[in-house]
Amino acid sequence: MEKIGDEMSEKGMSGYFSAFLSRIGGVFLAPDAAFKQIIADKVGVWEPFLLILLLVGIEGAVFASFVYRVILAIAESLSYLTGNVPLGLLGAIPWIMVILMVVVALIFWIVVAGIAHISAKYIFKSEGSFVQLLKLYGYSLTPYSLVILGTVLLGISWATWPLSMFFNIVATFWVVLLMAVAVKHNYNIDVGKAFISSFIGPMVVWLIIVSIFWAWLWLIISSFAGGFV
Repeated sequence: MEKIGDEMSEKGMSGYFSAFLSRIGGVFLAPDAAFKQIIADKVGVWEPFLLILLLVGIEGAVFASFVYRVILAIAESLSYLTGNVPLGLLGAIPWIMVILMVVVALIFWIVVAGIAHISAKYIFKSEGSFVQLLKLYGYSLTPYSLVILGTVLLGISWATWPLSMFFNIVATFWVVLLMAVAVKHNYNIDVGKAFISSFIGPMVVWLIIVSIFWAWLWLIISSFAGGFV
C-alpha cells in the first residue's frame, strides 16, 4: 500500500511539474492563452514566487561567481600591498549578492504590480484582483532566462558582450510586453490602457522618486555650499 501511495504521489508531482513547465512554455509561445489558463486554473501565488526565486537565484549565482573570480584575481594581484585577504570574507560576497538580487526582485515584483493595480482599477475604473496580477506578473518574468544566458556568455568571454547586451534588451522589451498582456487579461481592459498601467504608470512613479531624490540631494549640497561662503 505504501509503495502504491508513493507511486501515486510521484505521478501527482510529475503531473504538476509538467503543468508548471507547460505554463512557462505557454507564456513564451502564446501568452494570451497561457494567462487565461493561469487565471482559470487558479494557480497559487507561491508558484510564480518560486519561479522568480529560481530565475533570479540562478542569475545571481552566475553573476556572483563571475564577480567573485574578478575580485579574487584583483585581491591576488594586490596581495603584496594589502596582504592575504581572508577567503571567508571573499566567499561571503557571492551569497550577499544573490540575497540582495532576490530581495530587490521580489520588491520590484510587488511594487510594480501594485502600481499597475492602482492604475488599472482606480484610474481606468476596471475590476481585477491584485493577487491575481501578482501571479501573472511572476510568470511575465519568464523571459528573464535570456538575461541568464547573456550573463553566462559574458562569463565565458568578454567578446560576447554585444550578444549579451542584445539578450538583455530583448528580455526587457519582452517582459514589458508580457506585463501589458497580463494587465489586459486581469482587468479586461484594452491593450493601450494595459500598457499605460503596466509601464507608463511605474515609469512616472520612478521619475517622481528620482526627481525628489535629486532635488533633496541638490538642497543638501546647496546648504553645505552656502555654509562655506
